[in-house]
Amino acid sequence: HGNSNFIMAIEKGATIPNTKMGLIPWAPELDSGEVCGVPTSFETHKEWKGKKIVVVSIPGAYTPICHQQHIPPLVKRADEVKAKGVDAIYVIASNDPYVMSAWGIFNNAKDKVVFASDLNIAFSKALGATIDLSFKDMGERTARYALIIDDLKVVDFGSDEGDTGKLQNASVETILQKL
Repeated sequence: HGNSNFIMAIEKGATIPNTKMGLIPWAPELDSGEVCGVPTSFETHKEWKGKKIVVVSIPGAYTPICHQQHIPPLVKRADEVKAKGVDAIYVIASNDPYVMSAWGIFNNAKDKVVFASDLNIAFSKALGATIDLSFKDMGERTARYALIIDDLKVVDFGSDEGDTGKLQNASVETILQKL
């Protein structure tokens, strides 16, 4: 496939990378789209310590599979995911915090799902979960994967191949089965 960098790079029980994520925290006044909000950042280890977290990564906001099939069902079923003891759900991509915030608002995620930016794709790179879309002039991106974390340790990691491949391992159905 020429996709050899797309290997299960992270083992169950491994400690997740400590990197920075960027976000614009959701607030009701952002829903109109007339206000931008102020980007801030957090360190994964500080923010996620002692918590059960689901991270869903996608190659890009508004891109076809992620936009139509992947993220809307996740947002709709966020309460089901949280009912299984999950403290927070994050959708991450290589897009900047403004785009991620706008995409979260577009998906009506409000405060149920946090849309964050994997700054310099450092988190995904450390997991070995990036995808090179240079052939589409989109550069290196976060791959499509789902990560279940408990107190900074990997509980489960599932990735889907390519940016247009079948949505399977990173779907909300699979996540719910694994929780």
